[in-house]
Amino acid sequence: MDGVFVPIHEGGHLLFRFFGEFLNIVGGTLLQLGVPVALAIYFLFQRQAQGVAFCMFFFFEQFLPIAAYMADARAQDLPLLTIGESDYVIHDWNYLFGKFGVLPHDVQIAATVRFIGWLGMLSVAGWLIWRGLNDSARSKQALPR
Repeated sequence: MDGVFVPIHEGGHLLFRFFGEFLNIVGGTLLQLGVPVALAIYFLFQRQAQGVAFCMFFFFEQFLPIAAYMADARAQDLPLLTIGESDYVIHDWNYLFGKFGVLPHDVQIAATVRFIGWLGMLSVAGWLIWRGLNDSARSKQALPR
């Protein structure tokens, strides 16, 4: 599923490139996380709990590849993808962590983001199971005896 989000991430860079270097760099991750949230909001207004859960699960799932990218900020060992000139490629998280002065903590920040991702995915799955059990209990109470 992460392969689906790579073009979304790269599209975020294209979408936000007109708003300066900082938003261009952070725009990839913004769109990568924003698409599942926007879809979850859509499903929320449609009162489709499974759609909300599906989208929110993948919102939190995206924390895992983002964390891997964050953890690579200093080492810069991961192959980078780009749209356009490959001579001028910026490692998103090296740039962002450097800008905020937290580059030496890339691995610790990534571990926290990874933990939040797992916690979020488990919470969404737990919520969906809890909801299913409650719906099942309610339907049993509604049956005539």
